[in-house]
Amino acid sequence: MRKEYLPRPSGFPGTNNPRRVYRAAAIEIDLARSSDQFRCLHIPEPNLIFGGGGSCSDPKTGLAVYGPYGALRPADNAQIRVGIVGTSYGIDTALKLLQELSEPIEQNTNIDCVLHPSFPGINSQNPFRVRFMTQPEWHRPLNKEDIVFLNELENFDARMMHLQEMFGDKVRALSKLENPPQVILCPFSESVKDLLLIDPASDAADHASNGESLPDVNESMNLHIFRKFRSGLKAACMGFLPIELTGTEIDMKEKEAEDCATRAWNLSLSLLHKSGVIPWRLENTSEASCFIGISYYRTSQGASSNTINRFAHVLTERGEGFVVQGQAFECGSEENEDATPNSDEEHARKLLTRALAVFEKHVGCSPRKVTVHKANPYSEAERDGFENALSNVPNYGLMTISHSGIACIRPGRKPILRGTAIPFDEKTGLVATSGYVPFLRGNFGNGIPYPLAITENWGSITFRQAAEDLIRLTKLDLNSSDFCSEFPITLSRLTEIGEVLRVLGQKEASSSDRYYV
Repeated sequence: MRKEYLPRPSGFPGTNNPRRVYRAAAIEIDLARSSDQFRCLHIPEPNLIFGGGGSCSDPKTGLAVYGPYGALRPADNAQIRVGIVGTSYGIDTALKLLQELSEPIEQNTNIDCVLHPSFPGINSQNPFRVRFMTQPEWHRPLNKEDIVFLNELENFDARMMHLQEMFGDKVRALSKLENPPQVILCPFSESVKDLLLIDPASDAADHASNGESLPDVNESMNLHIFRKFRSGLKAACMGFLPIELTGTEIDMKEKEAEDCATRAWNLSLSLLHKSGVIPWRLENTSEASCFIGISYYRTSQGASSNTINRFAHVLTERGEGFVVQGQAFECGSEENEDATPNSDEEHARKLLTRALAVFEKHVGCSPRKVTVHKANPYSEAERDGFENALSNVPNYGLMTISHSGIACIRPGRKPILRGTAIPFDEKTGLVATSGYVPFLRGNFGNGIPYPLAITENWGSITFRQAAEDLIRLTKLDLNSSDFCSEFPITLSRLTEIGEVLRVLGQKEASSSDRYYV
């Protein structure tokens, strides 16, 4: 690096004094001079299959051209039956929303038109060839008297519990109709939303006394409370009908960067998937491949509880997802409650055995390949239990997947290519699930892409095979229209699923993941 002394611009104090400027070599030159060499490879972007066998790597483009994979039915049967539960105003808002979704919504001209294209509308015409249908029999308004009663309750937890029960009772009643809807919209009106807002004078103190760790009393706290309510409501509707919450400003805070067309894409896809329509499938799928994400939740809402329950999110390459619970166990003293718990050998064996049984029941064959993903390392006992359950599986891998904290850059202005894989050895390495995507002519993800790291890989699966699976599994979030997700679907929905299971407690859980996300 060399120094240069340049004159200051005229009109500024000290014009006659030189200023020191550091002129560094271009990054391309530094990279070319580097003596550190490493091997890398590129995993091609997987193609998705849509209606009529059409193929494309981008969900929005493929849907707009070919329509959904599983919607090729006679026109008179191409209907998605949508029920609505909310206040009278909320029901009117939901009806307007469904009407808006049936019509095209133009893209926002101020943002990237490739990343955020126009929404074509869900109707009986091309490309979707299905339409949302609702009728008064499927509408269940909340009583004004009940809303007034909840407003008079001073205890926040009591308000939330009663509100969940009110929604849940209506959803259960709809599920018992002779011709029930397939999915339920739960719109929030202002009167309902107000019931979930924190009162700094009393509600925050109540939560602190219960041992909950909450953010400051502001929008982030209200977002936390909304997520908590959403988990409880999904637990209340478990096994009856899938629900989709919408229409609240709190919910929109999570999606404030999205434009109207993108919100329409995501809401429509969620309703389609929860009603049983398959938006897309991966190309070249193997029915005998099973992918499993493992996580845990604390069974008590008290912060000092050491009772842990493990669960598994089981995925097929066709996009079907199932949730399997394990057995509760004690994870040790309270001093170690921040440490990630690992189950013993027997608990691990039973959980994975149940997961494989669920896969075989729904797919109709035993898996020939099983990949298990976790975000934390395996204990020796846990690994022994998993491997015992996989003794009859010809090809398997037990992997730890996490953020590497390593940023990868390349010469030029564009970030690292999505799909770049850097092996550490034959089993572990880095996989860039975000980065520059040639199809989009832009970067997927925000900021500098940080690859995921495969830090553990026990079994017979090589690093390249593991990297290919990771890239494919980032294309299987059927509730989102994004080009891909940063984490594989085995891991990206575990937090939501765990929150619902935690609220569900001892009640019977459904195996379909449509009730959790």
